[in-house]
Amino acid sequence: MKYIVGSAHYEGTGDSLEAWNESSRRYITEEPAFYIPGAGEWRQAPENSKQGSGNAVSWELGTKYTDELMRYTELGLEKYEAALAEGICAEQARLFLPAYGLYVRWYWTASLQSAAHFLQQRLEHDAQREIQAYALAVLDIVKTLFPVTAGELLGTQ
Repeated sequence: MKYIVGSAHYEGTGDSLEAWNESSRRYITEEPAFYIPGAGEWRQAPENSKQGSGNAVSWELGTKYTDELMRYTELGLEKYEAALAEGICAEQARLFLPAYGLYVRWYWTASLQSAAHFLQQRLEHDAQREIQAYALAVLDIVKTLFPVTAGELLGTQ
């Protein structure tokens, strides 16, 4: 959210100054999908930092938490679907979905300078591994669309 730069979009009948639009499941029902790390993807807390992560945990501990997260996610999904089936509105039924692992569809409008700032911070060694992977995907798009400018802004000529 901290990298959003508002801009005008002219779609259909009017102007919109929204720079961020997220599929919140309030008006549109989408099939929920979740991020569940595999047993080998769980990591220790870092020793000398408030953010990021350390080395991988043992396979046994990773398996335990993958299994627990899957059970937790399945329970939330069951409760979400039951609430919808019994006529609970989507904006309240979605409260049962585990939010931090829930994939969402969203649109982000940003200046190229803002995108470069995001990339410079989120490609750093101490950034969370998952956001680093996302930043690499954004970098591929930026380099494809703006190869010269991206090189100048990111110092990767």
